[in-house]
Order: sequence, then structure tokens, then C-alpha cells
Amino acid sequence: MELIKMIFLLIIITMMDFHGIIYRGVKQKKDADYQGRTTDINPLILHKGKLSGSWRFVDFKRKDGAPNQYRELSKAAGSTNQVLMSFFPDSTFTRIYHTGKYDFGHYSYDENEQSLLLTANRKTEELRVVTETSPSGKQRLVVEFLPGLNLSLAQYGQPLDKFREDPFSIQNNVWRIRPDSAETKQQIFDRLINYVGHNASILRAAYTREQDFISWEFSKGIIRVYNVGIGIVPKNEVPQVWIDSFHSREDAMQCYALFENYLRNGKHTKHNSGNWVKDDYQILADIREGLIRWQKTGVRE
Repeated sequence: MELIKMIFLLIIITMMDFHGIIYRGVKQKKDADYQGRTTDINPLILHKGKLSGSWRFVDFKRKDGAPNQYRELSKAAGSTNQVLMSFFPDSTFTRIYHTGKYDFGHYSYDENEQSLLLTANRKTEELRVVTETSPSGKQRLVVEFLPGLNLSLAQYGQPLDKFREDPFSIQNNVWRIRPDSAETKQQIFDRLINYVGHNASILRAAYTREQDFISWEFSKGIIRVYNVGIGIVPKNEVPQVWIDSFHSREDAMQCYALFENYLRNGKHTKHNSGNWVKDDYQILADIREGLIRWQKTGVRE
């Protein structure tokens, strides 16, 4: 049942991307269409025409006036959490799905029309976007991507001062881009180094933001985080979503072997600051630097 829900949601969300459709949402009356209070984009979310932070899917809404053919789709998608969108000050964005699908590109926000333009893979989507304030005071981005069909996104991560250090920046997610052909050992090394850096950035961001929880929900892979320590998941537990980021399973297992080899034979500095998040970040940062040296010199340090 969960797989059916996921398929339905992905069909709807990616409909425009597949067909190159550009849709401008119809302006809606405020305080009428949502359970919460609807306003223009909050200045804390939008500054000088730039959105910021990471936003996660939390709700799927079908208004009474929406076409009947979407009724079952909205019901099926209503309880899933399948997409994470991140916006950065250089007008770039990333979009990550639980399935491993990943795209990135540039965005702009039209304040007059209250529409968000996303350009990726040579296609542009234009989406109606407003903010929803719940009775508890929490804010969400409400995206209308088809008439009467809305996607509600809750803030998943506040923007960092150094946005390129964000776990979901374009720079930290090169490892997600599936190559068209088999890769060389050096290319697989590069992919592993970027993947380790992504995981390190998750911990660094959590420490910087003083988060109450840390999630690898959108970053499943082979790294296992302990308190304190870094390990590797067993081969029979490697997530398929991570394998699918490679050209083939063989390339993925070569990457796995490189990481396992380094953990077993590399030199590791102990860290014991009393804060396991900070310590595990430093361990991963050390591993990343060690992998870079190993790639260049052939010597594990």
C-alpha cells in the first residue's frame, strides 16, 4: 500500500516535469482555503526575492473544487512524506525524493504573481506559493501545482550562514547524480568523498543549528553513525536507494569496498569533546581528508 501511495505522489509531482508543462496557479482568497491562516511569503522565509532553508512534504490537499479524477490520488498521497526541497541564496535549489530521485537547478520568485519558478533539466515549472500559519504558529509553504491540488511543506532545516555547507546544497549532493556509464576507480573515489562530505555536513549542520534530532531519512547509504564512532552497514543491508545512485551495483560495491578498506586500515584520530555530534562530524571530516590523500598518493593515512 505504501508503494502505491509513493507511486501516486510521484506521478502527480513530476507530471509537469515529464511533459514540460508550465502552470500558473490561480490566485486564491486568503484565510479561506486552508485550515491555517494564509498570507504572502513571510519576510523571514523570503528576503530580496530569495527563498531559504529546507522544506519537507507534510500534507497533500485537494480542495472541493478540484477535478474528481484527482480525488483518489490525493487520498493515496495524503499520508506520505516523500520530498525535500531546499533553497539557497545563489538562486539554486535541490529536490530529493525518498525513492532516490534527485534534481537541482535554479529558482526565482515572482512577488507580484506569488509564483515560484523552478528550472531544472531544461524545463521550467511555475508554481503558486503562499505561506500557511497553523493555529500553533508554525509556518508552512503551500504549493499549488495543479488547480485545486496543494502540497504543504514544513521547514526541515533553517538556512546556514555558509549555505554551501548545507547538507542539501548542490555542492554536497554530487554523489546522488547517477552516471550514464561505468565509472573509473578515481571517479568512484570522487563519489565516495562527496558522499562522506555530505554525511559530515549533516552532523555539522545539526551541531550548528542545535537540533533536537538528526535524520538520515533523505540520505540513506552505507555510513553508520554511533555515539561516538563511525562504521559501515553490513553488505546485506546496503539501501537500494544508495546503490541506484551508481551506474551499476558493481560500481556501488566497489565504492563500498573502498570505504570498508579505509575504515579497517586507515589511521584514525580519537575525538572526545563530550559532544558526540561534534565528535562524529570531526571523524567524518578526518575520513574525507584521509580518502582524498589516499586517492592522490595511494597511501592510507
